[in-house]
Amino acid sequence: MAEGRVRLGFVSGAHLHTGGLLQSALACDEAEVVGLAEEDTELRDHLARRFPGLAVFASSEELYAAAQPEAIITCADNRHAATIVEDAAARGLHVMKEKPLAATLELGERMLVAAAWAGVRLMVNWPINWQPALHFAKQLVDDGHIGDVWQVRYRAGHGGPPRDYRERGPVARVGWGWLIDREQNGGGALIDFCSYGAALSRWLMGQPTRVVAVGGRYSKDFFTVEDNAVIILRYHHGHSICEGTWTQPATPLPTPLVIYGTRGTIAVTGATEVNVAVVPQGGGSATTETLSAPALPAYFASGPAHFVHCILTGEPFAGIVDPDIARDTQEVLDAGLQSIELGTEISLPLSMLG
Repeated sequence: MAEGRVRLGFVSGAHLHTGGLLQSALACDEAEVVGLAEEDTELRDHLARRFPGLAVFASSEELYAAAQPEAIITCADNRHAATIVEDAAARGLHVMKEKPLAATLELGERMLVAAAWAGVRLMVNWPINWQPALHFAKQLVDDGHIGDVWQVRYRAGHGGPPRDYRERGPVARVGWGWLIDREQNGGGALIDFCSYGAALSRWLMGQPTRVVAVGGRYSKDFFTVEDNAVIILRYHHGHSICEGTWTQPATPLPTPLVIYGTRGTIAVTGATEVNVAVVPQGGGSATTETLSAPALPAYFASGPAHFVHCILTGEPFAGIVDPDIARDTQEVLDAGLQSIELGTEISLPLSMLG
């Protein structure tokens, strides 16, 4: 490994986040981006034009042989990523997977086992993890600022895939194509967006004991996966609500992450802004204040920056990108899909038998 830098390769550009991750990696002083492997010819040519000077390859084998990366970022679909992670781990390469972990818990656990067996690092990148306000809110929770947390509520979404996505170029064709394919993605809006709330809930409240979900295809009649879903996570001491939508083309106000405690409430209302309402210890009227989150270190600038920094230093991955959180999030997502299918509440942990 070059002193102070990690030779970083990209394997598959299928994810809609690929372009942003490449930009972040190229801007990172601790990363040397040595190439990208993409099997889709049109998408590969598009990325080569967008990032002049980037070495592009038709397969991961070609990338590994010619560029000799020490770590990779994979933006593959949630099913194909398992094979990529297993192959990279067997070669001794550290891996960052763009969120979520996998299409199913079984695939996710295969990935975790492969990384552990090979002694390499596996990080699952959630883009919201790099918001200073998120880490500030967690610190307030850990300091007991709002008492014991009994509920987390998070909603995420957008307008979803357009009907003519195949005609909007290779990024839309590939990126939306696998997201609305149940086999490749694992589901639809539940996998894509409820996953954020499930990861945050795991980080802030731990793993739930039961899961119940509702969802369906409400308006996107040109695909078969759910375009909306809500998962409720049940704990011995509270519950969490995770909403995901692909039918929200616009919203007048952003929906904040809200954390409810026995003494107060935290609302994360921006990337650096936190609103807090707290009742004093002795009782009385609540005080409300808007706080600015302190700046994070430079290696919290992006997923690639954090990934390579932790490889170089041996530091643990911070926040919701921890692979154990990703594994538990995947279990909640699997339970949510089961709940929708069966119309009943699902108990955790899930059995992996049969």
